[in-house]
Amino acid sequence: MPETPDTYKNNVITDREELAEQIRELVGNPLSVWAVAATIESLGIRDIDAHQEFGYSSVFELAHHVYNDIKQQIQFEAENEERKATDFEKPPRGERFWRFLKYYSQGLLFSLPMISQIIAVILFRYSLWAWLEFNEAQATIVAFGTILAFVVTGGFTQTLGRSVTKYMSETNYLLAFDATKKIMKGGVITTAIVAVLFYVLNIIIPFYPQGMLFLGLIYYVLISLLILASGVLYALEQRLTILLIIISGTAVVIFGMDVLNIGIYLSHWIGMGITIVLLGGYGYLYLRIKVRVLRQNLVKQSLPNTEVRYYINYRYFIYGFCYFLFLFLDRILAWSAGPPPPAFIMWFNTPYELGMDWALISMVITIAVLEYSVQAFSYQLMPLQKKAGFRSLKKFNQYFRGFYQRQVFLVFVFGIISIVLTFYSINSLRLFGDDVPEIRDFFANPMTTRVFWMASVSYLFMIIGLLHSLFFFTLNKPAFAMYSIMGGVAVNFVVGYTCSRVLGLEYAALGLGAGALAFAIISGLIAKSFFKHLDYYYYSAF
Repeated sequence: MPETPDTYKNNVITDREELAEQIRELVGNPLSVWAVAATIESLGIRDIDAHQEFGYSSVFELAHHVYNDIKQQIQFEAENEERKATDFEKPPRGERFWRFLKYYSQGLLFSLPMISQIIAVILFRYSLWAWLEFNEAQATIVAFGTILAFVVTGGFTQTLGRSVTKYMSETNYLLAFDATKKIMKGGVITTAIVAVLFYVLNIIIPFYPQGMLFLGLIYYVLISLLILASGVLYALEQRLTILLIIISGTAVVIFGMDVLNIGIYLSHWIGMGITIVLLGGYGYLYLRIKVRVLRQNLVKQSLPNTEVRYYINYRYFIYGFCYFLFLFLDRILAWSAGPPPPAFIMWFNTPYELGMDWALISMVITIAVLEYSVQAFSYQLMPLQKKAGFRSLKKFNQYFRGFYQRQVFLVFVFGIISIVLTFYSINSLRLFGDDVPEIRDFFANPMTTRVFWMASVSYLFMIIGLLHSLFFFTLNKPAFAMYSIMGGVAVNFVVGYTCSRVLGLEYAALGLGAGALAFAIISGLIAKSFFKHLDYYYYSAF
């Protein structure tokens, strides 16, 4: 309530600054000098008081000066607040370095299961589902099952990661458990349906001998279940557990081959079967125990209905499907091209695959950087958002545009270094070619080296596209990533098909490169707008 004239009489104000503070408490930011004059009069200050106590000829003259004082104070406070809010300093260099080491190591841990399989092949000649002694027919059908497994389950694993991560961030293990069961059920049913469809289709249009296809479908089903089971543990961030279980399954394969002599097929199937049980059992028990310990089953909760879940997740599903299709499309195009014409619809080409595997090493080294980039983005985003005032949103966006550009530069430099190191380190093994037949065979066909260069550069641009996608996923904008990867798949197919048929089968890798470049450019253009209006996308994400 406004103070009465008695206030002035009982507590005489003779200082203009003190008067300005009291008037600001009463009216806040005054609209005009007249509003200030009226407030001064309400305090019981008359023209004579203005002259005797403040040295001004009238209340209105006093009000004019008080009004200016208040306005200057408000402007000063606003500028000071803006200066504080726009002081977006990068974390200290030492902190950034140790944070990079921490999250880069975690990124490598993500790839360790795959690296363990490469090491197993080098040391023991076989891994969980590969064998160096496979002939081209065997390699073809196992590769068919492998590619089909990754493409069919890709959408489910991406959706699984999104759903479980969301509920885990809310510490809601009950809904995470329910979501996992529903997505896993969908993945298993889809895997079975696809297997039956391919078997029936091959009877109608025989693209492989039926026995050969049946063998490939066994690998397809087992690898699909393994991917789905490991996807649960990846979503639960149990990466070390995945590594240990994968190594255990590989040990079973080695035991079956070297000790029991039961053959490569049975060894693979038993090894993968045990791995699936261990992965699935661990994920089931982990979530079940968490729900029981936290007593979350005592509170009635349920997932959104089917239509809502579909709307929330379908972009993640399409992205996951397209990503793995993108990753393997060049092989499908290369192995179905000639000359010579392939024996069947798709025929494994060893020199091409060796070049792709060689490039995969540089990809593993580089892709681990993404773990640091996305963690650093999340780490800085919320504190700086809270610090940013309305007047400083432009500088907030500018800061993160700079951050984004530094991450792209980091990935690019890391990628170039990894490509060069990978090439020279593997190429140096030529010195042992006369003594080690496997090394001599590796470099026997110049196609391998050509494919390495095309694939390694392609993987670098693909990783840049993945960097953009991770930023989009962080702020719940999966559509941006989905449309980018769909564009990449389309370009991959058109260029890869044309080049593999006109220039030679190894130039299917040019399709991978063109698709990766399209993926990086499309997502990069979206990222440019994304970071220009990051404040909007942040507020609309939740």
